[in-house]
Amino acid sequence: MRALELDFRRGHGKTPWPGLALLTCALAVAITTGVHYQQLVAASEQAQASLAQTGAAVRRQAAAKSIEVDHAQFDRDMRRARDAAAALKQPWSELFFNVEAANLPHVALLSIDSDSDKHQLKIAAEAKDLQSMLDYVRALSAQPKLANTYLLSHRVQQQDPQHPVRFVLTARWDATRLLTPGVAP
Repeated sequence: MRALELDFRRGHGKTPWPGLALLTCALAVAITTGVHYQQLVAASEQAQASLAQTGAAVRRQAAAKSIEVDHAQFDRDMRRARDAAAALKQPWSELFFNVEAANLPHVALLSIDSDSDKHQLKIAAEAKDLQSMLDYVRALSAQPKLANTYLLSHRVQQQDPQHPVRFVLTARWDATRLLTPGVAP
């Protein structure tokens, strides 16, 4: 058998131009891709930073709006609390004492509504007849601490066999006249 001679070294001196051209093109594409990748990473980081700033601005704006809403709600709550405190400071026991002093046997009080800002009472009642209603209005008018007592409306209850009269009247009170010495408001 004959010996096989393999020459792994080329000694020809020929340069493989197509291989070097391919290598050069591959290196150029790799460098271009690397530069483009770096630009995309920088743009992505800039977009994320901008998004974070925008999100922070939106959160601040939402927080400012919620604070404004909370201030508005707080103002409404404070007004209601002041109104309730003012209503509680009224001399209700003296006022009711004056209303009860005008009590007549044939008149039943149905409701008492008050407007403490206007110092006005609105009383709904039912009387046995028209004369009892008029007597009650006069008795309430005679109370020294109530003034401007007027009959607003009245109606005979036809469906009731006794035909009572339902009526509504209004009266003003003077809070300073209701306060008597020794009585705390």
